[in-house]
Amino acid sequence: MESFPPSSATVKRWVKEFQRGRESFEDDARSGRPSTSTSPENIDTVHKLVMENRRITIHELEETTGLSYGSIHNIIHGKLHISKVCGRWVPRMLTDDMKLTRYNANPGDFYFRIVTSDETWVYHYDPESKRESMKWKHATSPKTKKFKATRSTKKVMMTIFWDSKGVIHIDYLPHGTTMNGEYYAKLLNQVRQSIKMKRRGKIRRGILLHQDNAPVY
Repeated sequence: MESFPPSSATVKRWVKEFQRGRESFEDDARSGRPSTSTSPENIDTVHKLVMENRRITIHELEETTGLSYGSIHNIIHGKLHISKVCGRWVPRMLTDDMKLTRYNANPGDFYFRIVTSDETWVYHYDPESKRESMKWKHATSPKTKKFKATRSTKKVMMTIFWDSKGVIHIDYLPHGTTMNGEYYAKLLNQVRQSIKMKRRGKIRRGILLHQDNAPVY
């Protein structure tokens, strides 16, 4: 069987273990525990601890369960298939009651105030029109075929803003330009002007910007 070298993180962890006096790679014997570290009982114990405190670390699980780092790592990733991810930053945390209060106060006004925005790459095409692709043929000639045009490698970033009544503003990012804070601030000013022209009263009621499928709040 082909073997692979351990990762640098594993090497560093074992160096620290031996510096603390460890003399073997084998798990230390623990009285009263099953011989198999990934037994159903241990898996259930680790799972309950993780569900009770989703920020618990593997080292804290080591201290609580008495299992080795490697055993817990195997249980979490190999048996439970759990991964630890960073929470998504949002500007403000609203409770369900706060969200419902805002909506129930005036559902129609709530939807009217929402402006949704998203970006997409628009690829360059040079398609033929239906009239341009027409050909003369005899009644007995085989049917003509028109193949789908392949998209070009050239593309442009399109940002579109819309609400329940339709499209409000479309922006095409100039070639060689980066979508940064300065550009986006100018874009929002353009969107504001478009809203004032196309949706009278919307600015005064307050815009709820729904950006990139993020929560409305």
